[in-house]
Amino acid sequence: MSGHIGDLSPAQEEALRKLKASLSDVTLPENDDYFFLRWLRAVKFDVQRAEDRLRKHLEFRREFGADTILTDWSPPEVLVKYFPTGFFGEDRDGHPVYYDNIGNLDPRGLHRSCKLEDIVKLKVMQSEMWQAKFREFTEQKGRKIETITCVIDMENLSFHRHYYRPGINLFSELSGVLQRNYPERNHLILVVKAPRIFPALYNLVKHFIDENTRSKIVIFGANWKEELLQYISPDQLPQAYGGTRCEPDPMCTNFITVGGDIPPEYYMTNLTETSKEDMESVVVSRGSSYEREFTVELPETVIRWEFITSDHDISFGWYQKSGAKRRRFLPMTEMSEVVPMKRRNSHIIPESGSLLCSTAGIYVMKFDNSYSWTRSKEVFYSVKLLPPDTELSMPQMATEEDGTGEEEEFYECGDGGPEDRTVHNGDLRPHEGDPRPDDDPRPDEGDPRPDEGDLRPDEGGQSTT
Repeated sequence: MSGHIGDLSPAQEEALRKLKASLSDVTLPENDDYFFLRWLRAVKFDVQRAEDRLRKHLEFRREFGADTILTDWSPPEVLVKYFPTGFFGEDRDGHPVYYDNIGNLDPRGLHRSCKLEDIVKLKVMQSEMWQAKFREFTEQKGRKIETITCVIDMENLSFHRHYYRPGINLFSELSGVLQRNYPERNHLILVVKAPRIFPALYNLVKHFIDENTRSKIVIFGANWKEELLQYISPDQLPQAYGGTRCEPDPMCTNFITVGGDIPPEYYMTNLTETSKEDMESVVVSRGSSYEREFTVELPETVIRWEFITSDHDISFGWYQKSGAKRRRFLPMTEMSEVVPMKRRNSHIIPESGSLLCSTAGIYVMKFDNSYSWTRSKEVFYSVKLLPPDTELSMPQMATEEDGTGEEEEFYECGDGGPEDRTVHNGDLRPHEGDPRPDDDPRPDEGDPRPDEGDLRPDEGGQSTT
């Protein structure tokens, strides 16, 4: 039996009776059978677990002021302008439709400009808006409407933008909040414009999504507009998604926030993903460089890095030793550059990035301080090799296509040659070379302090060439 009204087994009916009786001492936000059954379905009709969750939910509502959040709280401006979500229209079954343009979400910008509490409160506010939508639709349709259809837009999804640990942690936190406090609210989750990197990113977050929710995910391929029309009629769909609404505003931006990169003026402070105590450190002496090799055993391994310098910029990049040229002391000129060498303002904003290695081999990380005449640089860094998940489990696929066919801002690293490109923090373009010579002391734009302005001798610098 499905566990819905009109389709209950005797055991499920008994569980419903027990749960209602066990909570007779508290005031609940809703008090009908539909409400209790949502909580029971979420825990497979385990009455004690459902009661425990509901009592914790009441504490959660008091903590976040959920009963009055729609009138008593306003989200920060940065979330209003850049958190890419919104309601518009209904699906063919009469459920309200919620849009989540996750590809345009800026996890790094959110991390630097918002408190986690504000983002959680925004999701609580949106969830309470769902509740209001359900009441409105139930009255309009003359039947119970208690779930939404969610359209997840993956356009602009990339390792550079989204493979970011604080962002993944945020997804985990928000998923937990919604699943613990607003269970069984999804009718369908329709994923559009999923790029070819989607399976790798989905694999990182699928463990945060409960089984019932995963079963409702449908991923469309290249013909996503035609397929989306099977679920939502054109007169209920923005033009940007194949519908007829909101001309000449194809995204219906009065209802749906588009999102995008958050301007630095919203940043609260410079935040790092990992504390320095958890990183390795090296001092790169003036006029020298530091290189470290990493052996990738399996194709499709992801190299994940982050680093920060104590003071002043440093040049950074990755190389690959190819084919028979894997002897230890191979000159850089004979290696394939896979992450372009570029001076990074890692003393201002921590640097992080990812490299998808389509071939096994030896990869060399390089910190280059050869352009600095007077100053050593202390670098704190962390590098992780994440092997491919051979047990990747994807939800239902609507087609065998793997995306929209458009070129993505994500580059794979092969075994050398002109096709090798990658993506990393702050530079999505193919490498065109640093326009400054190595002996040019000028800092990157935005660094108010000249790198060579201090002629004091180094203290404690060591050669790491």
